[in-house]
Amino acid sequence: GMDRIDFGEKLLEPFDVTLVKNIEQTEDSVIANCKDADAVIGSISHANVFTRKVIEQMSKCRLIAGPSIAFETIDLGAANECGIAVANNPDYCLDEVSGRVIGLMLALSYKFFQIDKVVKEEGIGRGQLRQVAGPIARTQGQTLGLVGLGKIATIAALKARGLGMRVISYDPYVLDGYMRALNVEPVDMDTLLKESDFISVHVPVTPATRNFIGYEQFKKMKPTCYFINASRGAVVDEPTMIRALDEKLIAGAGIDVTVKEPIERDNPLLKMSNVILTAHSGW
Repeated sequence: GMDRIDFGEKLLEPFDVTLVKNIEQTEDSVIANCKDADAVIGSISHANVFTRKVIEQMSKCRLIAGPSIAFETIDLGAANECGIAVANNPDYCLDEVSGRVIGLMLALSYKFFQIDKVVKEEGIGRGQLRQVAGPIARTQGQTLGLVGLGKIATIAALKARGLGMRVISYDPYVLDGYMRALNVEPVDMDTLLKESDFISVHVPVTPATRNFIGYEQFKKMKPTCYFINASRGAVVDEPTMIRALDEKLIAGAGIDVTVKEPIERDNPLLKMSNVILTAHSGW
């Protein structure tokens, strides 16, 4: 499929530039094809190929650009030492991922998947659904808590406000005035955990955010709260999330990203009816 993508070759024609495409995402292949490149475009968020070993071989390179927002798999220290600039795309998939968050929130709240399953398997009708799906609360007036308020979370906040929801956020790097301009209430982390009916995580993977949401955080959430993660699996301590679900500390979860992708077949999340898994398809 990559051979059908327009990489903008025509834009390069006046500049006597050679474009090499479809490079295999392995260290050896990148070194062989990019060691003399002036610039490289490739995955800096998933494929772990821009390692120190690779970067140090790219002696002529002055730019590594990735098409996505995230950039956790590139060795930034090595790039800096070699004088190579690293660029991401901060506007990538803002509508797609924010829409995924709202979709997961609604599907969890209205128990769409549980209802769909019993209707198809048992043929039950409206009068019997209360035992399967109740209680279901209306969306209007419920509280969405956003951990991090970057571009994707900002779009999610606007969509949630359109549904009549109260939106709160914890982000120490965003000014309170910016949040209030979006009709988002700035709160501390404890308040967000205790007051939210839905919690959605929107932080990058850094040493400070790895396993940022763990058992202590889940214990502070409402037992009726739904947890959503469409950022990165590593920002959540997955075993403690599974424990929180087992202990009914939260009502359910919408998980687009997991620590290991694809998810391992023995992962307990696969057997939980109150968990929706979407295999990192929010892009």
